[in-house]
Amino acid sequence: AAQVGALLHEVRGEARQRRGDLAGARHDLQAALSAATNSTDRARILARLAMLASGSDDIVRASHLAEFAVAEAGEHAPTRARALEVASVLDMNLGRTHRSGERAAEALSLYERLGDSGGMARVVDARAMAEFLGGDVRQGSSALNRAADLFADSGDLVRTITPRSTAGHALVFAGHAAEGLRLIDAALDLARTLGHAEGQAYALWHRAEALTELGRVDEAAADSAEALSIATRIGHRGWTATAWRATGLAARRRGDLDEALRAFGNSLALADNLGLFASWAAARIALVLVEYGKPGEAKESADRALSEGPPLGHYEARWAAAEVAAALGDTGARSLARLAVEFMAEGGVAQGRDRLLTLAGQ
Repeated sequence: AAQVGALLHEVRGEARQRRGDLAGARHDLQAALSAATNSTDRARILARLAMLASGSDDIVRASHLAEFAVAEAGEHAPTRARALEVASVLDMNLGRTHRSGERAAEALSLYERLGDSGGMARVVDARAMAEFLGGDVRQGSSALNRAADLFADSGDLVRTITPRSTAGHALVFAGHAAEGLRLIDAALDLARTLGHAEGQAYALWHRAEALTELGRVDEAAADSAEALSIATRIGHRGWTATAWRATGLAARRRGDLDEALRAFGNSLALADNLGLFASWAAARIALVLVEYGKPGEAKESADRALSEGPPLGHYEARWAAAEVAAALGDTGARSLARLAVEFMAEGGVAQGRDRLLTLAGQ
């Protein structure tokens, strides 16, 4: 009876997560974990709890849950593969690049041995995301789009949303916002068709950034407001932070520095243990403070932006550091700007490049 009860809670938890009831999903999965009678079941449920906690709650807590899942899985191949897959994703987000790669490789080997094509596709997706977070925007976009195609071809439509939208977001960073918007729109349409709230909040954030780059600021503001509404309703801390980021970018584009600073501050306040989002928010706060003529205050934020998160976040952090140095009259400002441009060229990033070239005296 306990085993049946655990299974029912687990199934309902997954259904609630798909519907956007993250608190209900967490409650059900915790109940399933309490009722689980063997280590294999516990490992599977812990891995699900870890993925649920990632982004929506606390990535450090999620990492701990993933470690418990790996320990509980033991040598049971299907369960170990899934636990390692989840742990590799969290290691990647926490900057543990080497361990992430090792765990992903082991998970992929196990999935290949088991003939689990879905598991193989998920690992391909995770490695594509690792490329993107590692700062290789050009290759990351292509790899993410391929991962989305794998999910679509296998009929796993829900999993198609994230890599497709992220591939579009990567193109926005690369200076191809119109092309990126097409991929993001495809992801958003799918998320809406499936009624997937998390996917909608995620794609709307990306869409707002693309629209801002294209100068369609009113549409961007509407999309960021919708993303914020959904993320707040479902209690997803990560997507709430990114919705505030999108709000700030749109406000900055229309020249409303007060609103931009408020939005980036709200994003930063939600970004504890979410390194990429903290880095982005701190960098943008620094850039706005420089525009206010407060480079002294901006320096602390720029320093924080460089100290947190993966390489993807450091494009904006290096830009902010160069702006702060120039505003303070630092003789090293040109050198910082040149290094930032070189860093962008290596990863295929175009955003902010023209301004940095000016700061570099080129």
